[in-house]
Amino acid sequence: MSRAFMKENEDQESYLEWQKLLRDREELLRILEKKKRYLQEDPAAVTIPEEKRREMIAKYEAEAEEVRRLLEEMLAETPTP
Repeated sequence: MSRAFMKENEDQESYLEWQKLLRDREELLRILEKKKRYLQEDPAAVTIPEEKRREMIAKYEAEAEEVRRLLEEMLAETPTP
């Protein structure tokens, strides 16, 4: 196998891994936002004590902000296949 082919194959694998990580982070962000929205808007969420809800919302907001930052970094360094 030629080195050029091996390098191209490694680049392709790296790009596929990058795409999977991007999708996973986007999905995690959607989940965190959905959980936060549930705690803020769903009538069933009132069964959770107010203090606990506030803590959970703050936690989800912090996690979502970190995921957004990671996504921005990834997209700023967009690799090519």
